[in-house]
Amino acid sequence: MREYDLDEILAEYADYTEEPEEEAVPAAEDLTAEPEPVSEESVETEPEEVREEAEMLPDAEPDPSLTQVFTPDDIRKAKADAAESADAEPGTGKKKEKKKAAAAEDPAPKPVTKKKKKKKESFLKRLGFGMLSLIFAFVSLVTLCWTLENVHPDTKSTTSTIRTAGTTNLVSRLDSSLNNSKAEALSDITFIPKHYSIPEGETVAPKPQESNFGSVSPENAAQVMDVIQQARDSGLLEGQEVIFNPELNFRKDTNIQYYCDETILTIVWKEIIDGNTVTCCEVKIADASQFRRKFVDDSFGSSNKLFATSLAASTNAVVAMNADFYMFRDFGIVVYDRELYRFGENVYTGNYMKYNCTDTLFITDTGDFLFWHRLQQATPDEMRALIADNNILFSIAFGPILVENGELTPCDWYPAGEIDRGYSRAGIGQKDHLHYFYMSLNHSPEKEARWTVNQFGARMYERGLQQAYCLDGGQTSEIVWRGAPFNYIDFGGEREVSDIIYFATAVPKSEGTP
Repeated sequence: MREYDLDEILAEYADYTEEPEEEAVPAAEDLTAEPEPVSEESVETEPEEVREEAEMLPDAEPDPSLTQVFTPDDIRKAKADAAESADAEPGTGKKKEKKKAAAAEDPAPKPVTKKKKKKKESFLKRLGFGMLSLIFAFVSLVTLCWTLENVHPDTKSTTSTIRTAGTTNLVSRLDSSLNNSKAEALSDITFIPKHYSIPEGETVAPKPQESNFGSVSPENAAQVMDVIQQARDSGLLEGQEVIFNPELNFRKDTNIQYYCDETILTIVWKEIIDGNTVTCCEVKIADASQFRRKFVDDSFGSSNKLFATSLAASTNAVVAMNADFYMFRDFGIVVYDRELYRFGENVYTGNYMKYNCTDTLFITDTGDFLFWHRLQQATPDEMRALIADNNILFSIAFGPILVENGELTPCDWYPAGEIDRGYSRAGIGQKDHLHYFYMSLNHSPEKEARWTVNQFGARMYERGLQQAYCLDGGQTSEIVWRGAPFNYIDFGGEREVSDIIYFATAVPKSEGTP
C-alpha cells in the first residue's frame, strides 16, 4: 500500500481546491461521503506542469492521490508515519528511500519524459518542413531551366550569347576598374596607364573633349609628330610605327586635323596622288570596343536612312566613315551585335548565291579583321558557329579583299560592283593591333577621280597594311570629322545611308577635361 506524507498531501490538496483557507474542518460523517466532481473552473488554477501534461496526454487517467478519500484512521496512520520518520537518524536517507519505493510502485509516467517527447516531435516537424522547402526550391529551379531551354527555339543560343557578352563586359570592366584604381593610388610613385572600354550594349560612346582636337597647316605638318610622340610616351602606340609622314604631298588648302587622348589617336589629312585628291585617316585605339558600327534606329532592317553626319553625331564619334549601305542591296552576310541577320543559303543573284557572291569582312572582339571569301560555302548553323568561335561583333559586306596577310590580292573578277571601271573608291585596312587606316578617292572641284579596284588596292598596299578591304564607293564614300564631311563628296552633297562605322574615345565624361 502506498504511504503518504501528511504535509505534502495537505499542500497539494490546498493547491487543487477553491475552498477558502479558513473553512471549518468537516465532520467525520462528511468525510465518507462521495466527493464532489472537480469543476471546470479548477483547471485555471492548475500548476503549469500539470496543464502541460494534460495537454500532451488528454486520455491519461487522473492521479489517484488527487481523488483519494481520507478516513480518520488514515490521518492517524499518516501522523504516526511522520513521527516515525522524524525519529530517524539524520542522513540515513530512509525518507528518500520510501519516496523512491512509492515512485516505483506508482505507474504514472514522469512529466520529464513527456517533455522530451514533445521536443523530439517538434524537431522532426521542423525537419520535415525544411525538407519540403528544399524539394520545392529544386523543382522550381528545374522548371526554370526547362523553360529557358524549350520556350523558344532560339532561346538557348540567344541566352548563351547574352550571358557570354555580359560576362565578358563585366570581367573587362572590373579589370579596368582595378587597374585604374591602382594607377591613381600609385600616381606619385610610378606611371601606370589606365584602361577604359565601351560596353557592347552602349549605343552612344563617351563624348570627345574639345581641348584634345587640334589643327595644323600642311606647312607645319612636323608639329603633328609632337602629338604622335605624346601617344607613344603614354603607351597608346604600343611601339608601333605610324603611317602619317610630314613629307607627304598634302593638299595645300586643307589643314591636317588630329585628336589625341589616352585611348585614341586620330589624324586626318588630304594628299595628292596621281593628280587625284585622296582623303586619309589613321586611327590607333587602346581597346577594341572603340571600333564600332551603327545602324539607323540601332536595328537591322530599318527602312529609315540618315546622313552619315547625323549618325556620327548621335554616337559621339571622334571620326566616322561609310560602311556598305546594307539596305541599298540585299546580298552579302550581315552580322550585327554578334547576331546573324542575313544569310540566304538558297537565294541566288544570277549564277551565284547572294550570301557569298561577295567577300565579307568580319570584325572580332579583339578588333582584328577576319575575311570570308566569295563563293565560300557554309550552312547557317556553320556560320553561327563561326561567329561564336571567333567572337565576331559585326560584318561589312562589299569588297573585294584588297590586301590579305600583308599580300596584295589583285581582283580579276567579282560578282558584284564595277571593278574594272574608273570609279570613286573607299576602303579600310588594319596595319597592326588596334591600328587602322581609311582612304577614299573622291571627285574634287577640279576633276573627277577615277580608279579601278586594282589601282585603289595598290595604293592601300603601299601604306604597309596587313589587311585591307574595299567599302562602298561613289557618293556614299564619306569621312565625317567634327560634325561635317572632311572629304569632297561626289556631286557636292551627302547621300542618306543606313549605316556607318566609327571610332570613339573610351575616356568617361567624368574623367575628361571640361
